[in-house]
Amino acid sequence: MWYLFLKLAEHPLPERRWPDMTVDVCLHEVTGATEAEDRFIRDSVVLLRTAVSSAGFGASVRNADYGFSGWQSLHGGVRDMDGDAIWERIVHGRECGKTADHTLDISVSVEDLETPESGHAVIGRTRLGTLPIRSARWFVAQCMDAGDRVNMAAHLMHQWMHVSGFVHAPENTGQDAPSVLARLVRRALESDYGDEIDAKVTALLTLDTTDCDCCVASETDGLAA
Repeated sequence: MWYLFLKLAEHPLPERRWPDMTVDVCLHEVTGATEAEDRFIRDSVVLLRTAVSSAGFGASVRNADYGFSGWQSLHGGVRDMDGDAIWERIVHGRECGKTADHTLDISVSVEDLETPESGHAVIGRTRLGTLPIRSARWFVAQCMDAGDRVNMAAHLMHQWMHVSGFVHAPENTGQDAPSVLARLVRRALESDYGDEIDAKVTALLTLDTTDCDCCVASETDGLAA
C-alpha cells in the first residue's frame, strides 16, 4: 500500500482531459409555426450550433457556477451533476433515455401558452426527457420583433437541457443548469451577434419578469420551463 502511495506521489495520475469534440445540432421539425416563425427558429438553430461548437464553450460549461444541477432519469430520482458530467451529456448529445450521437436533437412546437397579460407568463412547457420543445408563440414573437436570434438560441438550449433530463430547483431562481446553459449560449454569441441581443428578451429568459411551468426536483412528471 505504501509502495503504491509513493509511486502515485512520484507519478500522479494525469488530469482529466477532454478531447476536442464537435457538437452538432439537428432540427428535425417545427410545427404550429407560421412561415416567418419557422424561418426565424431555423435561423436561431444555426446560432445555437455556432455557440455549442465554439472554442471554449465546453470549458465554460465545466467551470460554470451552478446553484442547482439536478438531473432526473425518466424513472428515477434526482441527482446532482458537476460541470464535467453536464458537459459530457451535452458533448455526447444525450437526450434522456437515448444513446449518444454528439448531436443535440431538436423539434419545436410553437404553441399558444399563457401570455404576460395572464399574470402567469409561460415561455416554454417542455416535458422532461421528451421532444418536442414546446415554445410560447408570444415569446417567439418577442424575439422576432426584437430581431433577437441569440436569445431564441439560448431558449432552445434551455429547453434541450430539459429534454436531456435536467430539472429546475424547487425555488426556480434561474441558477440551475438549464438557466445557466442559456446564459452560456448567449455569452458565446455575444462577441459576434451582440447587436441582436435585446435586454427585455434577456430578462424574460432570466425569469426576472416571467413565471414558468417547470419540471422541478420535487416533481416526477412535471413540465419544464
